[in-house]
Amino acid sequence: MRNTRWSLRGRLVALLAAATVASWAAGGLWLYRSALAESGRLFDVALAETAHAVLEVVAHEWLDEREEVELESIDHAFAGTLYYQVRDGDGAIVYRSPGAPLDPLESVAASGFSDRRVGGVDYRVYSLQAPPDRGLIHVAQPHRERLAAARAAAVRLLAPALVFALLLAGIVWWIVRRVTAPLVAFSRAIDARAPGDATPVHIDALPDELAPVGQAVNRLLERVEAALLHERTLTADAAHELRTPLAALRAQAQIALRSRDDAERRVALRELIGGVDRATRAVDSVLTLARLDAQRQDMGRLQDVALAPLARLVAAEFDARRNGTGGARDIALEVDVPPLTVRGDADALAIMLRNLVDNALRHAEGAVRVEAQATADGVRLAVLDDGPGMTDEQRSRAFDRFYRAAEGGGAGLGLALVKRIAELHRARVTLGAGIAGRGLGVGVVFPR
Repeated sequence: MRNTRWSLRGRLVALLAAATVASWAAGGLWLYRSALAESGRLFDVALAETAHAVLEVVAHEWLDEREEVELESIDHAFAGTLYYQVRDGDGAIVYRSPGAPLDPLESVAASGFSDRRVGGVDYRVYSLQAPPDRGLIHVAQPHRERLAAARAAAVRLLAPALVFALLLAGIVWWIVRRVTAPLVAFSRAIDARAPGDATPVHIDALPDELAPVGQAVNRLLERVEAALLHERTLTADAAHELRTPLAALRAQAQIALRSRDDAERRVALRELIGGVDRATRAVDSVLTLARLDAQRQDMGRLQDVALAPLARLVAAEFDARRNGTGGARDIALEVDVPPLTVRGDADALAIMLRNLVDNALRHAEGAVRVEAQATADGVRLAVLDDGPGMTDEQRSRAFDRFYRAAEGGGAGLGLALVKRIAELHRARVTLGAGIAGRGLGVGVVFPR
């Protein structure tokens, strides 16, 4: 598969260098055309000045003879490229510069600038009429020499510009490397991290535009560290907590093997089955908590969940379970939930409510009530019992994983699961008094 990644540094250098070269090319074209036009104007000025200079020379030595004579070159800045002819009043050439054509450069009536082809050569000609009836002066320059000189001047102007454009491209490359160096160093610092190293990456050197990226990476590292900590803690605590029920299962199995009659064996097997059920609940709780720890709830995708049908369903499950086991404890389970809804995951909310009811039934003396009401903060769902309740010290540790306030057969994960599910729903858990001021009341307040 073709690699589609691209380099920010390479793209910046390429784009800025291309912009520099394009700007130089556009500016160079404009400068070249301007140089050609300006050179043409300067050459025209030189033609006119040379014509006047020749006029000044011959004005005092105008000859009446019709003899053609070559004068010495007039001293000017374009010697060797300008040619002149001096004609008398009849149009005959009486003087001409060295190398000037023998044929007239222009007609006797000409005045000012013109373009002529004489002897197979194209000339730019300036004609100056002498005082009346005295004659005419032509000064000419070959077009090819004018164009060659103009191009040479333009190239001399463009060469330094090209050097500076290349220098600017090098400066752009250096600046881009300097500006992107903190980003490269940041990525290398992340790559160099050892597994499990979640310490924040230094972002002081990052520019303001990239600082949010660095902060997001550090927040991600914090979440990864918290998830790893939860996983390690949960694994270690689960391994420790499962040793006890597994040891009990082994002991009950050994008792069943050594039993001398069927009655003793049935008792041991019932205890064995009860131990298996407790171990199963503990494993289920551990797995559920591990799954919830790795989960992040998207509140925008949640749907409205009606609390009344959910509470009745959970209560019916516990009634069926107690009836199936012979109803060893006669505890009334009351549901008082009006038609209220909260935004959430129905399955997770059912797990939360099952754990609250199971915990209440385990500690209640005669009654458990599930209730809900609308409050100023949102909707409060609560499960209350009339058991012994909790002391202040027990309440401070109630949500610790594998903490059991009293021996009740649980794994100590019920309230930890409740708290985690509440966190996923942006809700908060409160502990208060139970039924008639006795026992414990656990409330979950869902925000509006």
